[in-house]
Amino acid sequence: MKATLALALGLLALPAAAQEGPQPVLAEGEAAEVELRADLNADGLADLAYIAAREDSRELRVVTSYIGDVEIGENLPQVLVLDPYPLGDGVLKMQRNVLLLEELTGGTTAVFSTHRFRWDAKLAAMRLIGLDATLYSRTFAHDGKEGSWNLLTGDLITRTLKLSSGPGDRAYAKVGEKRRKKPSRPLRLEDAPSGGDLLGWPGAK
Repeated sequence: MKATLALALGLLALPAAAQEGPQPVLAEGEAAEVELRADLNADGLADLAYIAAREDSRELRVVTSYIGDVEIGENLPQVLVLDPYPLGDGVLKMQRNVLLLEELTGGTTAVFSTHRFRWDAKLAAMRLIGLDATLYSRTFAHDGKEGSWNLLTGDLITRTLKLSSGPGDRAYAKVGEKRRKKPSRPLRLEDAPSGGDLLGWPGAK
C-alpha cells in the first residue's frame, strides 16, 4: 500500500512532458495517420502507439516508457511494417490492457484484420496474442474466408464465406468451420504476420 501511494505521488510530481509520455518521431515526408496514448506496460506512465505514413510506406510504432533509478526513460520503438496502401486509415484502440490494430487493405478483394498486442514482461516488449482476419470481395464477385488465431492457446478457427443471395452482411454464409492447433513461439509486435498472411492470400504483403 505504501509503495503504491509513493508511486502515485511520484508520478504526480513528474514534469508535464513526462506525464504526457513519448511524442511521435516522424521523418521528412511522414505524417501520423493515427495516435493512441495509453499505459501499455502497466507502469503508471503514458506510452504511445502511432502509425507513421508517407506516400509509399506505413509503420505501426509503439514506444513504451519506463521508470529508471533516477529518471523516466523510453524504450526503443517497436516497429511493424504495414501495407502501404490501405483502404482508409488504420484504427488503434485499447481494450483493458490489450492494444488493438484494425486495418482494411487490398482492393476489390479486401482483408479486414484485427491484431491484438499485450505487454509481455518476460520479453519486455509488446507481444502478439491474437489475430483475426476476413477476406471478402467488395463487389461480391467470389467466396471469402475468415480466420481467428489465439496465440496464447494456439487455437486457430477458420471458416469459408460462401456467397449467397442476401444483401449486405447477408451476402455471405459462414460454412465449413475448421478448428486446429497452430502453436507459435512468442511473437514480438514487429514479427506479427498480416491478416492476409494468416489466410494464405497470395496478394498479402
